[in-house]
Amino acid sequence: MNYRLAVIGVGNMAKAVISGIQKSDVCVSEIFLFDKNESQYEDLCEGRCSYVRCNSIYSAVESSDCVLLSVKPQNYADVLKEISAVNGHDTKLYITIGAGIAVKTVSDALNTADVVRVLPNIPMTIEKGVSVICRNNNVSSDDFNFVCSLFNAAGSTLLIDENEMNRIIGVTSSSPAYVFKFIDSIYKGALMQGLSSEGLMDAICDVFIGSALLLKNSTETAEELIARVASKGGTTEQALKKLDESNVCGIIAKAMIACTQRAEELGQTK
Repeated sequence: MNYRLAVIGVGNMAKAVISGIQKSDVCVSEIFLFDKNESQYEDLCEGRCSYVRCNSIYSAVESSDCVLLSVKPQNYADVLKEISAVNGHDTKLYITIGAGIAVKTVSDALNTADVVRVLPNIPMTIEKGVSVICRNNNVSSDDFNFVCSLFNAAGSTLLIDENEMNRIIGVTSSSPAYVFKFIDSIYKGALMQGLSSEGLMDAICDVFIGSALLLKNSTETAEELIARVASKGGTTEQALKKLDESNVCGIIAKAMIACTQRAEELGQTK
């Protein structure tokens, strides 16, 4: 089956999904777009599927088989109310990517329509994303496999139970920001010591890419690889002592807990 896909909210994540569709053989025949901000339609990836810019949520949903909800969690209630006015809205498949928005929240608002919950991340924009998909036994295998194919087209996917979804936001969805912050801190620390900026950011990024690939492909744990770098009495050992004195691991854990708590709060937004 080829799906007609409606995209409500054409932001970065939606554009990443669309780009994956246009560059792959995912079963999408046509894409219906709606966003209040017309500038969001700029820089859309061209490919095998045609675009239809709709003048309302109603029009986009009415024309589709599957609806990607790519709006802010705070806006879900208003968007779902508009969708509920569409004839046959409960026969369509919905994909929700709003942080903290449960399957039941969307399904209940749409007369028990089929819903799959997904948490993508920003590296999807370069087809290196990690999308966490909620297992859903109420959705047909064909529909669920279709949803997985949409996000596999822009990276990799991880399947988990919904009771873990809010807790994994700090692991996959928010964590790119931690990585960017750590990279930026190293960059600024280098400049503070008087190093030239030329080629510096590329070098630091390559260190992160290489280190991540080494760990991913290694039989050794992260702690074992740390020990390989940090020789006794050496420079790395001194750096790690400073990180430990600042309780970096504890700070990251607190940051992840804060992500989960905020997801729970957003899920209660009416």
